[in-house]
Amino acid sequence: MPVRLSDHSLKDFDLARKPAYDRRDITPGILHIGIGGFHRAHQAVYTEDVLAGGDHRWGIIGASVRSTTMRNRLIAQNFLYTVCTKGADSNEYQVIGAVKDVLTISQHQHQLLDLIASPQIKVITLTITEKGYCLTPSRELDEQHPDIQHDLSNPGSPVSAPGLLATGLKQRMEQGSGPISIISCDNLSGNGRGTQKAVTAIAGLYAGEHAHWIRDHVSFPNTMVDRIVPATSDTDTLRFLQETGIEDNGLVICEPFSQWIIENSFAAERPEWESAGAQIVDDVAAYEQIKLRLLNTTHSALAYLGLLAGYEFIHQAMADPVLSGFSTYLLDKEISPLLQSPGGFDLEHYKRSILERFANPAIHYRTAQVANDGSHKLQQRIYPTIAEHSRRNTDSPGLVLVVAAWLHCLSTAKYASQFSDPAAEIIRTYSGDNLVERVSSESTSFGVIWEDAKFRTQIKDAAAELKQSSVQTLLQRIMVSN
Repeated sequence: MPVRLSDHSLKDFDLARKPAYDRRDITPGILHIGIGGFHRAHQAVYTEDVLAGGDHRWGIIGASVRSTTMRNRLIAQNFLYTVCTKGADSNEYQVIGAVKDVLTISQHQHQLLDLIASPQIKVITLTITEKGYCLTPSRELDEQHPDIQHDLSNPGSPVSAPGLLATGLKQRMEQGSGPISIISCDNLSGNGRGTQKAVTAIAGLYAGEHAHWIRDHVSFPNTMVDRIVPATSDTDTLRFLQETGIEDNGLVICEPFSQWIIENSFAAERPEWESAGAQIVDDVAAYEQIKLRLLNTTHSALAYLGLLAGYEFIHQAMADPVLSGFSTYLLDKEISPLLQSPGGFDLEHYKRSILERFANPAIHYRTAQVANDGSHKLQQRIYPTIAEHSRRNTDSPGLVLVVAAWLHCLSTAKYASQFSDPAAEIIRTYSGDNLVERVSSESTSFGVIWEDAKFRTQIKDAAAELKQSSVQTLLQRIMVSN
């Protein structure tokens, strides 16, 4: 007879590591906005280890930006859930007890504002994806974004994450609740700086003193986060039930690898995450650049090229010798020659580990899931490397082909129906022979690289080749020629 995971049934879950503390002793010290799978398999696991070490001040209150689904799933389980870590040959289970509650911006707006203002909350973390920060490609607040427009007209009832933070911090200032650290954990270059820009910009537009107060009392450390966490499928949940006898509707699946590097720039007390394996460093930039340009770029390449080659999952694309060989080519030939490693960082080992992780057959990460939001992701992951090649007067045909593959996927209904992208409507409107030129006219949305005539010509040529030849043929041609 299956048993629903809960405080009461926890004793029956013999296969898992369980919270090594009395959950009744935990007080909330962290507010997390965007409580999806990645947070629950990453930052929450580090925090769980801190709680297990005896510092019980760091319980997590989660907030969903849009959906009520996660709250509904977890509330029935006393906010417990299982992290299933899948290696190539075995699984490990850990029940996480760090989450105390889950709220939603739509239903619990005022409670969330009160939490941001509470002196008990010392840290706010975010995983809201690149688009959640409402920034333009030039990294300024997008004042024309519908959510920002709403928040400027209704500052007391914000719907965007930057608006929620700005309003809550105003309340925190007025209550004299003291400093706080806001930590972005998204794959956004300079994610702390970007968050600070968005929050202080909207605070300034609200008028009043609190934009200055934010600059003096709120820190926004830059971070680098890394763990592969595919979306949990119904099949995953059913298999877990069959293996354990436990019904867990909050289950998350992840790989064994986990990394969290945080800039040592905190305005208030914080958990001792380094005791759980996080690295606290003076400058995150080099680590962040390596991860975005090596791991995330290759992931995007496998997503779009894998979709075009007919692969549903990343590990299937990696099992194709041409796509895996092309991944190695990108890492070794087009990306790493332009990078500088921090002292003591083994770049060659890191590159090989990326390929091994992507090839893990136990992690079923859909190419379509990785393909989501490419119009934002490529600006962080790929365009800077192409631009650097252009400055050096060197070529990057592989990266150009990846961009062309993204554009081809997004402008072709067969592929575009499988993933989401904020630019989808624009691309559908523009689809046709002049697509590249029309995209270049929207450089404020797609990035200034589209203003470069040489780049546009390269994209046109690559897009034409994608219509005439198989993905494998094009990749082999690039690897042989370079």
